[in-house]
Amino acid sequence: MLMNFSFSTPHKGACLVKLWASGRYGFSLPKKVEITGPDGATATFVHHSRKVGPGSELTNRTLVRIAIAQYLAGGGGLGGEVEIDDAVAPFSGTLTQIRPFAPPPPPPRVRPSRIMPRSGARAGCAEEAA
Repeated sequence: MLMNFSFSTPHKGACLVKLWASGRYGFSLPKKVEITGPDGATATFVHHSRKVGPGSELTNRTLVRIAIAQYLAGGGGLGGEVEIDDAVAPFSGTLTQIRPFAPPPPPPRVRPSRIMPRSGARAGCAEEAA
């Protein structure tokens, strides 16, 4: 599963974020967040669950926000992967999800109506009128 986001900051500019999550609906681990800055450099952050027990797992958006906060703090892993530190306060700015373009769905199929044969009584009336 791939989710794309964008965010903008005054000192970094517009950045693109890609969240790579495996499994159906992106629930499986590990998860990887790639942040590409305006200069084209990419920082990669990974998350492996360290929590054991019934506690709740971090959501995908929360992981993205924490990775952005680490990136903005200068903890970007340029050329390598850095573990997402869930103790970092998440990015509080605007995060815009970029949805891939999908063509509109095809029009619904309409079955043609049956052509009803003319009944014999009506056909007889038409012949009499002629």
